[in-house]
Amino acid sequence: MNILTIYPHLDGSSRDAIWSAPRTVLGSAVAAAVLISAQGACAAEPAQIQTRAGGASQEEIALPAITVTGRKDKAITEGTGSYTTAQTAAATHLPLSLRETPQAVTVITRQRMDDQQLNSVQGVLENTTGVASYQSDSERTSFYSRGFLINNVQYDGIPTVVGNIVNGSGIGSVDTAFYDRVEVVRGGSGLLTGTGNPAAAINLVRKRPTREFSAAAALGAGSWDTHRGMADISTPLSEDGSIRARMVGTYQDGHSYIDGYKPKRKSIYGIIEADLTPDTTLSLGYDDQDITPKGATWGGLPLWFSDGTQAQYARSENYAQHWSHWNNTLKTAFAGIEHRFGNGWKLRAVANQYRTQYDAELLGLIGRPDRATGLGSFPYGAYPVALAAEGRSRQTTFDMMASGSFELLGRQHDLVVGATSSRRTASQDDIAPFYAGVAPVNVHDLSPAFPRPNFDAMASIPTRTRIKQSGVYGAARFSLAEPLKLIVGGRFSNYDIDDAAGGTSLNYKKNGKFTPYAGLIYDIDKTYSAYASYTGIFNPQTDFRDIKGNVLTPSNGKTREIGLKGAYLDERLNASVALFSTQLDNAAQMVAGTTTPAGAQAYLGADGTRSRGIELDLQGELARDWNLYAGIAYFKAQDGDGVRLNSQIPRTTAQLFTTWQLPGEWSKVSLGGGVKWQSRFYQAPNTGTSSLGGEQGSYALVSLMGQYAITKKTSLAVNFNNLLDKKYALQKGDFDTVSYGAPRNVMVTLNYRY
Repeated sequence: MNILTIYPHLDGSSRDAIWSAPRTVLGSAVAAAVLISAQGACAAEPAQIQTRAGGASQEEIALPAITVTGRKDKAITEGTGSYTTAQTAAATHLPLSLRETPQAVTVITRQRMDDQQLNSVQGVLENTTGVASYQSDSERTSFYSRGFLINNVQYDGIPTVVGNIVNGSGIGSVDTAFYDRVEVVRGGSGLLTGTGNPAAAINLVRKRPTREFSAAAALGAGSWDTHRGMADISTPLSEDGSIRARMVGTYQDGHSYIDGYKPKRKSIYGIIEADLTPDTTLSLGYDDQDITPKGATWGGLPLWFSDGTQAQYARSENYAQHWSHWNNTLKTAFAGIEHRFGNGWKLRAVANQYRTQYDAELLGLIGRPDRATGLGSFPYGAYPVALAAEGRSRQTTFDMMASGSFELLGRQHDLVVGATSSRRTASQDDIAPFYAGVAPVNVHDLSPAFPRPNFDAMASIPTRTRIKQSGVYGAARFSLAEPLKLIVGGRFSNYDIDDAAGGTSLNYKKNGKFTPYAGLIYDIDKTYSAYASYTGIFNPQTDFRDIKGNVLTPSNGKTREIGLKGAYLDERLNASVALFSTQLDNAAQMVAGTTTPAGAQAYLGADGTRSRGIELDLQGELARDWNLYAGIAYFKAQDGDGVRLNSQIPRTTAQLFTTWQLPGEWSKVSLGGGVKWQSRFYQAPNTGTSSLGGEQGSYALVSLMGQYAITKKTSLAVNFNNLLDKKYALQKGDFDTVSYGAPRNVMVTLNYRY
């Protein structure tokens, strides 16, 4: 509980001095007017303030106090204007500063999302240190960190399977308007998530209601007739604010740089919080996201001609038809209760149900057409390939956690313990990819158009899956000495899956799997700390089968990491450098040209997969009104045979974005800009899904933004992306096709805040 005592009769300049001062103790007479007590004690007596008149006489003034009580969450970024946060629990469920967390952590704040117009999770992750994206087509984007696929997603710290994330769809299109921040913890996350790859964990932290009325709205228009609207209202439902609610809604549609492709999404989020007692808070919420694009693409266009040369296309070219679509609906209902005990301990229980539904009908092109005619004759030429699929899933999760401090051997330590249980059911019906036509398509003009196949008359392959997970976890932070802290913990997990697909079935069960966590932090001084950590994780591989059709046993990963962190300007600027080494055994590895008895791609479990690298991260405020985010990441990864791991993603990535509010008479103007750079990536010939391969060289994308404050409540912002109009491939070589990224584009947004 924080208590703030304010003396309203101070003149304006004195109040400005108070609020603009650094967040440390103010060493002046004015500082006596503000008292913040983290202990929840009573407010101070009215201060005695000495003022000078004409530099000679003194006058003593006694001012009455106004006391406001309330809880303050240090992790919240909304309204701070900051590019960093004072606290995060994303790594261990212990509330720690970034400098106290023994893992590489990046936090994308509300302010940065607004400044850069990062309106989707894909936009956020593509601007996050150490995360690389691989976009197969308009709807499927996979995200990688340290060479491994990211398959750990959390909402408010609760693990959730989002869409069909293994195949890359689901999370990228999720709208970010609902979230206060996005936290990315790199390395193993088995302590909290139980299962997954040693890549990273993404935590989407929702906005919460405020005790005072507030409202925000945004209207945007941009390239290709893109339109976006957002409304956000938070209001107390009782006079004292003990019951409060918030609702956020978005709508976005328009055309695209890709011919015939029309992305569209709408979403709504609502939450109610009620203080049942001064120490107990109940929350209920629901969100719904509908992603309904028209003309959705499936893969790219044929990359290779029959003579072995590469084809070149305009970025807008597309063979997806008007009937092509890939619709996704994501719905979440959640409830939570939190009780705060008088001794500082906290008990939290959360129930969460997450539902998805999708429906897809798609058409793509594969083959090697004739260079001169664009056609060719069998086996050469580009032929249409189609598929259809529909499915739904439901995941119900319960989590209970207790956290607080205790004393031992004369020192204060921290502890968190919890238990999680989840059950996920999923069903899908797929019409496997098939050649939709026998006549080749002319790739020079992408003709003729192709009518919708009669999917309704085709037999589908049903798949039914049930996954049950449970686990208990705990972590303790021991103060070994004044500058030395040790975090140790672990998780015992149980995993049970039943899967039936195409007439075959399997059951896999694993009980009592232990996942360790350890971190050591040494405070060099008040600015710098050094750390070392060890994290583990395991990943059931039920999506991958060997040449006999058997499911692969789980992979096991472990990450060793050392680093140096710094917190500057009263923690308004955070910096870190991390060195890591990751090993993954029994990792699923595609066996090129080999299928299972059911005709699916065959895999084998390979030991000795390793990744090593370095990451540098800088986030926060360099000076007053000057925000900065910068990051560089490099890794080197190979499998047990020494073959480059996931060569389709770049080894080095770098991001820079900064904004500056001009001083003095120009203070209504804010300017910003940034650059994203990545090294080359390629598909090697005769590996994975590529026969001839393909390579994209390194490239950089430049962005600019400007904002003008029309009034204190209204502002106009302009964002330019890919300012230099760089042409680059999103993927090159996957199924011997290519697809391109967006050309230069602009978005103009009118913002209102009350």
